[in-house]
Amino acid sequence: MVKKKLNPLTINYQEGVIEDKLWQIRDRASINEPKLVNVWTVDINVGESRIFVEFIRQSVQKMEPVAFQHIKRIKKCDGNHKCLTVIVCSHFMIKEKDDFMHFMQDAPFSFQNVKDSSVVPQNGPPTKELSLEWSNLYWPLVWRGNPNDQILNSYIFDMKFIEATLKQISKKSLAEQASGKQAAVVSAFVNPKNKKIVFVSDHRHDCSPLDHSIMRGIRSVAELEHQKKENHSGKDEVETYLCLGFDVYTTHEPCSMCSMALIHSRIKRCIYLTPMKETGCLESESGDGYCMHSNHSLNSKYEVFRWIGDEYPAAQIGSDVCC
Repeated sequence: MVKKKLNPLTINYQEGVIEDKLWQIRDRASINEPKLVNVWTVDINVGESRIFVEFIRQSVQKMEPVAFQHIKRIKKCDGNHKCLTVIVCSHFMIKEKDDFMHFMQDAPFSFQNVKDSSVVPQNGPPTKELSLEWSNLYWPLVWRGNPNDQILNSYIFDMKFIEATLKQISKKSLAEQASGKQAAVVSAFVNPKNKKIVFVSDHRHDCSPLDHSIMRGIRSVAELEHQKKENHSGKDEVETYLCLGFDVYTTHEPCSMCSMALIHSRIKRCIYLTPMKETGCLESESGDGYCMHSNHSLNSKYEVFRWIGDEYPAAQIGSDVCC
């Protein structure tokens, strides 16, 4: 990842805007709220801290689903300067005490006072002030800057390709509207390996009511992969698992069905043109504000951006239409 000052992109970190055109869609209503998780803690002797750190590196990190970069794993025991209270792992990794004790049988250090009553924030705080507040409320944290700034700085965007693709789906959407189509929603699925694009339109009024453009796009990618296997073509290409790593462009903010389907398909990024305030499922101001792509109760996520320029209009669709 490049340093902020060396990043060739113009990024407004405070607003989450790339090149004054792409607005990062996040659950802004809960940015300042910690998502807490219970952790297993034990007490160890001060002299065994290095052994503990190596144990975490070798035996825990590869299985731990929670990133602890913003958390101090080690703190002083209350009232005992010869003792340290340490975080071993989260409840997401090990939930039952019997399983935890079995896992700790191979620990290369002595420990006592096993507990799972402490909670820590899964997400790093966006400000230094919140970092201090959460440290006092839950567990000592490490302030490394706003985590989202680091995320934005690590993103890679081919702006020329993005604009060219948005221009195409905009043009197709307007053409379908002009022909009298009721739901002129158009999507583009881009394979990250070869940049090949699959364009799909909404067919709910021609076939099934579930034939939204996103659903048809996912199905089209699967059919292409199946054909490739049937014809024994693409021998030198790596097989595609669902839509793993795909970028999806669409004219209208996806509904709950399509947003969840993109979760299951393991896409990397979704960029859309028009918000759907009643039926959309990505923006915190849309629908029920579920923010499907970044919901912490789900085991997969994807990046979402809305194009905030006016260069690429999309067809006008009723506010109650699911896209």
